[in-house]
Amino acid sequence: MTNEVSNVWVRKIQIIGTKLYVYSAWEPTELLGRHRTITHRDDGQCFGRIGCDPDPALYDHLPVGPERTKAVTAAYEARYQVAYAAILGAYPEAAKGTKRSGEIEVWGE
Repeated sequence: MTNEVSNVWVRKIQIIGTKLYVYSAWEPTELLGRHRTITHRDDGQCFGRIGCDPDPALYDHLPVGPERTKAVTAAYEARYQVAYAAILGAYPEAAKGTKRSGEIEVWGE
């Protein structure tokens, strides 16, 4: 199942053989864009998963060490929040699920 809200493609998939549903949010991207996870629709449009695309400008200037690690973690967390908002906007029932790295997992009945 998919739902498109404000140019964000929100997917709901069931893991085969289980009652686990995984919700994820995707935005248009280029094939070699910033996203580390990409997919495409039948129409050929590439989408990158929101939450696997932190903005390097937020931490590239920092030297390797605790400060950079903290900045990278914050950049990922900010993108996860964008993904969660898109998912819950499209599928309010996902609110009962577990948030993990920009996706929401829900066990069905």
